[in-house]
Amino acid sequence: MTNPSAAQDNAGMGTSADPEVARLLRRVERERTARLEAERIAEEATRLSVQDPLTGLANRTFLTASLETEIARAKRTQHQIGLFFVDLDRFKLINDTYGHKCGDDLLVAVANTLRFHTRDGDLVGRLGGDEFLVIAPNITEPAAVRLAARITDAIEAIALPMLQGADIQASIGLAMLDPDTELSIDDCIRRADTAMYAAKRADADHRLFDPDLDEITRRNRTLRKEFPAAIANRTFVLHHQPIIQLDTQQFSAMEALARWPAPDGYLRPPGCFIPVAEESGHIIALGRLVAELAFDDLVRWRSRYTHAAHTRISINASPRELGRVDYASRIEATLASRDLSPHDLIVEVTESTIREAGRIAEQNLRSLRHLGAKIALDDFGTGYSSIGRLRAHAFDILKIDRTFISGVAEKADDRAVVKAILALAEVFDVEVTAEGVETPEQLEVVTELGCHAAQGWLFARAKPINDVGSPTQFC
Repeated sequence: MTNPSAAQDNAGMGTSADPEVARLLRRVERERTARLEAERIAEEATRLSVQDPLTGLANRTFLTASLETEIARAKRTQHQIGLFFVDLDRFKLINDTYGHKCGDDLLVAVANTLRFHTRDGDLVGRLGGDEFLVIAPNITEPAAVRLAARITDAIEAIALPMLQGADIQASIGLAMLDPDTELSIDDCIRRADTAMYAAKRADADHRLFDPDLDEITRRNRTLRKEFPAAIANRTFVLHHQPIIQLDTQQFSAMEALARWPAPDGYLRPPGCFIPVAEESGHIIALGRLVAELAFDDLVRWRSRYTHAAHTRISINASPRELGRVDYASRIEATLASRDLSPHDLIVEVTESTIREAGRIAEQNLRSLRHLGAKIALDDFGTGYSSIGRLRAHAFDILKIDRTFISGVAEKADDRAVVKAILALAEVFDVEVTAEGVETPEQLEVVTELGCHAAQGWLFARAKPINDVGSPTQFC
């Protein structure tokens, strides 16, 4: 027979022990949860230390470590490594025009494209911003060049609805690393980066690194450092080349062309420093300075020739300038501060400029044209979508590229191109200027074909404004 008191004691012990067990169980669960969370955080930290959070690609840290490993492996196997530096063209303009969400979507789309179009065993990573790196082990130079072309074609084919038909393009720098390379990891990447910038300057899809690019890079690095002081001190000077109206033989305009004096007195031409200004962002400040100097020169020249009131000044606009929402209003204010109006101005743009700058550029050009400025489409005939651009945008002037004018007197093909452009211009009711006219024979042909104006060394080279003569000097 059970002792009632013992049963009560056992029941009491069980009742008193239940809360303790519950507390122990809760403590064990908390510790387990904390351990799992710590493991999750550690795994996430490890992942983030090697992975780009937006695209899921390898990040810079993992890329550099992997490149070091691949170089060591290449020394053993005696194989080359292809290093591809991929940079999106005009990415900042896409961000500014369509918003950062759209920019992020584009980066993800590019990442997926790179994953799909590279080889098994290639490592794709994002260095940051719109810069990607592909490490391709055991690849020959011809195969690497083909891969670069395939990548650029694939990126160009990306279609995102939110971009509303904007062109997506990339520039690729390719550096081939030999198995016996003694370069540092940073120098290896720098070579690919240097080749990428060379591709951009040449408006090419890709470029293979060669030693000559090092000298160009050193020169451009020096120019980038000197730009701020040169702009602040207004070191740049302008030379002006007349544009001759063929029916009157008078100036219809003067094109302002910037020169940058070197310490030895050599006047560096635009092709030497404009690409550097565009890459570094100094093109905005340089464009403002050029506009101010050009308008000042026009006022000074008109004060000498009072019958030159209808001669316009022509300035070139870069993609970054046209991509700013205040470009048209700033130009108008700069003109007004000198008692000039948009009727005194021609803005020259290329097809690539409009393509790069996007819809903000179109708005700026429409605003300036509405105010009375003329818009000239420069280098016409060299772009892949010339007719499409002409249909989509309102231009006043087409400037036929000098590559067609140089052979117009001897080559039937060039003559046919000029004739076709003139027929097209008549349909759209725009004037045509022949660029690069250097011989009387060229002038005779472009006049017979029906060009309205001409520009080139036959009339005058670009000169400082004080050396530019009367607008009637060619009559």
